[in-house]
Amino acid sequence: MSKAVLMCPPEHFDIEYEINPWMHVDDPVCRELARSQWQGLYQLYTQTLGWDVHLIDPIEHLPDMVFTANGGLVIRDRVALPRFRQPERQGETEFFEQWFRRRGYRTLCLPRHDFEGEGDALLWNDTLFAGYPWRSDKPAHRELAEFFGLEVVSLQLTDARFYHLDTALTIVDEQTVALYPDAFTAEGLEAVHRRVPRVIEAAEADAVGYGLNAVSDGRHIVLSDRARGLAATYREMGLQVHPMPISEFQKSGGGMKCLTLELRDNGA
Repeated sequence: MSKAVLMCPPEHFDIEYEINPWMHVDDPVCRELARSQWQGLYQLYTQTLGWDVHLIDPIEHLPDMVFTANGGLVIRDRVALPRFRQPERQGETEFFEQWFRRRGYRTLCLPRHDFEGEGDALLWNDTLFAGYPWRSDKPAHRELAEFFGLEVVSLQLTDARFYHLDTALTIVDEQTVALYPDAFTAEGLEAVHRRVPRVIEAAEADAVGYGLNAVSDGRHIVLSDRARGLAATYREMGLQVHPMPISEFQKSGGGMKCLTLELRDNGA
C-alpha cells in the first residue's frame, strides 16, 4: 500500500535545548551524518517503496521541525494541529498550519489542551490510540474523538524515556501492533490486548534502540537498525524489513516515525 507522508529536511537540526531524557546539549549532532541518514530514509521511501513524500521547509531556530510526526494528525481531510507544551517548539505550529492550508486542507483544529500530533496519536483501523502525560494532556483525547469521530483509547505512558506514544508502540498492520510493555500501565496494556488480535512485546534493548519508532504500510516496515529482535520477528511474519541507521536523530529522542507524518486520504 502506497503512503503519502510529510518530511522536513534537517538543515537546521541540532540539539539547542533539552526537553526529553535523550537530549544533551553537550552531545551535539553531526550534521553531515544527520543529512546522510535523513536522505537515506527519503530515498528509501521514494525510490524503493514508491511512497509519495511531501516536504515542508525547515525554519531556522526550530530544530525539531524535522520531526514532522509532531506537526499534526491527519485523517481524511481533517487536521488536528499541535499545541506544544514546551515553549521551544511552540513556534512550529504556525508553519505546519500554513503548509496544510496552502495545500487545500480546510478543516483544521487546534486543541485547547496540549497535544503533539501523530507522535502521541496512532491510528489503528478505526481506533485512535492516544498517549499521555509526558507531552500531551488526556483531555485532548476527548477533543480528538469529537473532531475525528473515532474511538480514542487513552494510554498512559510511565517511562519518561518513552515520552511520545510513537516511541513505545508501532502500528504494524490491520491485525498487529508492537509495543514495549514496561512503558505502559497495566490498564493500558489490557486496553490494547483487548482490541488488537496480535500484540508483539518488544524487549528493552529493541525499545531503547528506537525499534518501536517505526513506519509500516502492512507489507514493508522501516525501523532502526539497532532493533534486531523486532526485525527478526517481522521477517518471520513475512514482512519486508528495512533497517535504517538513525543515531543522530536518536540524540534528540527521534527515529523513523518521528521524521514521518502520514497524510491519509487527502480529500483536500
